[in-house]
Amino acid sequence: MSINKIERHPFLFVFLLWAFFFVSFACFKIDRVLPVSYLAAMTFFGTFSYLFAKQKEKVRKIPKENQKALLYMLGGVLYAGIMMYTFDHVRSNPAIRSRNDMIPFLFMTGGLIFYCIYITVRKKWSVKRAILIIILTRNIMHLFAMMSGKFNLASWDMGYFFSTGDGHAGYIEYLYNNNFIPAQFDPREKWQYYHPPLHHLIEAVLLRIQTLCGVDLSTAICNIQYPNMLYTMMSVVCSYLIFKEMKLRKLPLILATAVVSFSPAFIFVGVLVNNDMLSVMFILMSILYTIRWYKNPSLVNIIKIAVSFGMGMFSKLSAALIAPPIAIIFLYVLFRALKQKKYDKFKKYFGQMWVFLLIAALVSLYWSLRNFIRFGIPLGYVPESPDPLQYIDENNFKRIFDFNISNFYNPYLNYKYYYNDFNEYNPLVALLKSSVSDVGIMRFTFGYWPGWLGLLTGTAVAATAFLLMIYIIFAKNNIEIIYKVFFLTIYTVYILSYYSFCIKYPCLCTEQIRYAMPLIVIGALFIGLGAKELLNKKSKALVYSGYFTGISVMLFSLTSFFVFTYYGIYTTLAFMM
Repeated sequence: MSINKIERHPFLFVFLLWAFFFVSFACFKIDRVLPVSYLAAMTFFGTFSYLFAKQKEKVRKIPKENQKALLYMLGGVLYAGIMMYTFDHVRSNPAIRSRNDMIPFLFMTGGLIFYCIYITVRKKWSVKRAILIIILTRNIMHLFAMMSGKFNLASWDMGYFFSTGDGHAGYIEYLYNNNFIPAQFDPREKWQYYHPPLHHLIEAVLLRIQTLCGVDLSTAICNIQYPNMLYTMMSVVCSYLIFKEMKLRKLPLILATAVVSFSPAFIFVGVLVNNDMLSVMFILMSILYTIRWYKNPSLVNIIKIAVSFGMGMFSKLSAALIAPPIAIIFLYVLFRALKQKKYDKFKKYFGQMWVFLLIAALVSLYWSLRNFIRFGIPLGYVPESPDPLQYIDENNFKRIFDFNISNFYNPYLNYKYYYNDFNEYNPLVALLKSSVSDVGIMRFTFGYWPGWLGLLTGTAVAATAFLLMIYIIFAKNNIEIIYKVFFLTIYTVYILSYYSFCIKYPCLCTEQIRYAMPLIVIGALFIGLGAKELLNKKSKALVYSGYFTGISVMLFSLTSFFVFTYYGIYTTLAFMM
């Protein structure tokens, strides 16, 4: 497999990998749709192998130059065949389901270990291969967590299928039953219908494709987590591309990628079925293409920003938070052209920004304007939480400034529905807890130790990222001032928005990392930038600080992998016995 080809086509690589996961491991009731799923697995894995095979220039003879591709394809087909014939991956039978969760996890993890041994023996280790292994490991971990189905999918506004029609599940079911036409009634009449429909449309289309292939609707619904898994995989790769654009190389690039890859938040949010992860993916794409447009201000690049931003808004209105940082880059480029008296470039860039405004406005404002005109729904409308158990009654001063030790008696996000104590009230504490363990589903199996492991290592990485951000922004270095302003603005906007949201809507559900996911990527970036600076200093104290950063990230990554895999293996074995 050619690492260079994977790097040139990272999104295609991730999509084909996800597609293979889907056709191989989704719940289909295989005895009814075996030919469809088996042929799909062969097609996806064959295409995957051929596209990313190592080839010589202008040579396309498979028997000679693509022998590895052929072997990959045949191995993949054989593996898929075994999986298809032995799987009955319908979640109604815990013992069978647990067996089928374990087999692919052990198989793929074993394959990854074998690959590491192979490149060690052949002395082929490189930064690209290390990052590929990190990303593949987190994808396997995510797949295992999702397939095991031990997380409470009904949480955080999901609702239920075949029920009252409320929540994200009801929204998806409505679109499925009504030929993908959004609600023709006031969206406030149904819980969560006020959201833009892109994510729910994608889910409804996926359900329709499965049912057309012969999968019954109840079984197809078991697969609605898969789109969010794709969004998460894309987000991780997009983060990696952002780090590369910021000239991270070698160990700093590996550290930054590891922070995002092994962040528990990207798994917790990635196994839900709401629209948060799709919005995050488009936000990260907007950041990536903004950086690329700054380096190469072409019409194509600004159209990519406009489409990414517009689709993010069409997924969730909070994607608008990325607009101020983008505007700063735009204005800086315009003023720089004026200052340098390059009026032709000024006109060119100004014209491009009108194109951006036209595309972004048409896509992003459609849903809000539609609801405002037809139903009088205020722009930026957010409903109150209907769950009184989530209400936080502490005053705002206490919520912001109280860091009493009692906040840390429980390493999980304190939800009195589970813990009969109090709802987490400090937004910063809640942000840290929700980023590593959410409300603590694992606590009911293992107690508090997984939460403490995650909270300690996660807090160490978060504190390191914050300190390095301050250091990078104010220290003299080779980073352009506009990049410092850009990323500091993103960080500030999301922190202020998060606190404002928590105060305006004093409920536990607002105090979650899913409302501030870009902070993880920004923190990872500054960890990489900080390590890059510190490890090149002559001062031993600064170099040791760089080593501490690396050790913190390593412990954080190992803890995340250990906790998730241990939990999955333990619970699946418990079902099998």
